[in-house]
Parts: sequence; structure tokens; C-alpha cells
Amino acid sequence: MILVKLPAALPALALAATAALAGCGTSGAGGPGSGGGDRPTVVTAAYPLDLLVRSVGGEHVTTLNLAKPGVEPHDLELTAKNVAAIDDASLVVYSKGFSTAVDTAAKEQAGDRAFDVSGPARLTPTPSVEPVGEGDAEQHHADDGHDHGSEPGAVDQHFWLDPQRYAAVATAVATRLGQVDPANRADYERNARAFSGRLTTLDRELVTGLRSCPRTELVTSHAAFGYLAQRTGLSQVPIAVSPGQEPDPAALGRISSYAKAHGVTTIYTEPLVSSDFADAIARSTGARTATLDPVESITDRSAGGDYFAVMRSNLSTLRTGQGCS
Repeated sequence: MILVKLPAALPALALAATAALAGCGTSGAGGPGSGGGDRPTVVTAAYPLDLLVRSVGGEHVTTLNLAKPGVEPHDLELTAKNVAAIDDASLVVYSKGFSTAVDTAAKEQAGDRAFDVSGPARLTPTPSVEPVGEGDAEQHHADDGHDHGSEPGAVDQHFWLDPQRYAAVATAVATRLGQVDPANRADYERNARAFSGRLTTLDRELVTGLRSCPRTELVTSHAAFGYLAQRTGLSQVPIAVSPGQEPDPAALGRISSYAKAHGVTTIYTEPLVSSDFADAIARSTGARTATLDPVESITDRSAGGDYFAVMRSNLSTLRTGQGCS
């Protein structure tokens, strides 16, 4: 993960941005947390969380996603206006560790109005995968005796790529919204069940569609697909742990050897991450490349207009790349 540039003196930024609140679409006549009118204002900083809040909150909430389409959300830099929006929000929904800037602003500006979803998402350490020799891949996890504390992105944040984890977060967000706005608790719970139902259908399609793949090794640009791989019986082999990591030539050579030894025919790139290293491995192994989208953002280059469409496109891409029948 690329380290996020954190604006200095967040409280000062918030004060400097008070006049800018109206442009955020989150200002209200009351004090902090009043949002627009009587509706709670919920701030997020990543598309999957924004979609979830909109789906669960429905007509009862005003939402603001601080991450612009097409921007790697790990790289988010908060402006004074962003910090002021967090300060004024009824609720800030975030996943601790996804963005250093958001983590700090949530703690310093939102306080008990911040809701960290990393618990209900059941996040796990991102493995550092090092193909060894010609045939084996050795995965080192955070509890294996090695020090992973200094590795940015040591925890895999991409829980939404496992529909079951995503559904668990939807339930937790509905509960938290019910605490913020008790009058509409039943609607939040109902909306969460509907959203989870769509996720259950998607989960069934993924598991069934990837059940019979002869090639289970998933060589990806970075370690974003661990939960998806685990859920569908595949094995993630990332070229880099985080988008900002540049593997050295020896590491690229090991992954190329691993891909050849395991008959890997497709190397997966991502829309928001450079494909240079994936392209190099594809050339050295004779494999093709295909785009696998971690759905961190929706742009005009996305394979669909929302999470569900892109995930089904991912399923089609994987079935072709892994030779599934």
C-alpha cells in the first residue's frame, strides 16, 4: 500500500474549512453531525463502503464519498473541505488501515461518530507470497514469527470481494445506523437484508462458476484478491503485496518460474494499478493478460456500472483465464 500523505494539523484544517461546508453537501442548520435537515449524513472514503451505506441507508440518509472515481483510495489525500465534512458528519464509516489519512481524521474529528467496519469484516493478514524454486509457493502470514508490523497493507482490506464478508458489514452498518437514527431502524435492517440477499446470489454464482477450474493459481498484480480466492477455492499469487511495491528482478523471476511450472496461462492486471510488472511476467511466460477489478472505484472504464456488474464481469474473466468448464 502506498503511504498516504497526511495533511498536517487536522484540527486546524477543520477550522479553516468551516466556510466550505456548504459545498460538501453535508451542512445543516444544527451543529456537528446534523447533516442535511433531519437526515443523518454518512461519510465514507471508498466506493464499496459508499455503495453499502447508500443501499442500507436508502432515503433516510445523506451520503458523501470522499474518494473520487478513478483515484486509488489507498492514496487518498484529505483536503480541508474533506476534514470539515468528517467533522460535521453524523457517522463516518471506514475500515481502519485502508487509508492513514481517513484513520487519523476519523479519530481526531469524528470520535465516537466513527464506525470502523474492520471487525465485522473479519480482516486477515495479507500473506507475503514468495514462489520458491520451480514448483512451490510459500506463504508467510503475520503470525508465522516474522515481523510484518512495518509492512503497509499487512492486513487485507478488500473484504467486499467476498460477498459473505460484505454482507456481514452491511448488517453491522444497519445496526449502527439504527443507533444514530432509531426512528428508521426497521428500514435499515430491512434494507440490509435485501442487500445481503443480492450478495448471497452473487456468492452462489462465484462459488459455482469457479468450482471446476483446472488451474487454481491466481497470479495478480497485487494482493487484493485473497478473500475472493479463499471463498472460491483459488490460490492467490500476487506479484506485489501492495500497489506501491516494486518487486525486484529476482522476485519477478521466481514468479515467472512459478507460473511456468504451474501452467499459468493468464496474468491478471487491475484498472487502477500499473500493469508493467504483470506484462513483463506475461511476456516471459507466454501467458496472456486480463483485467481483474478489485472494485475499489467505478469509472467509465469499469466493466459495469456497479459492484454487482463488475463482480460478474470478474467471474467471466476468471472462468476464461482459469480454464473453467
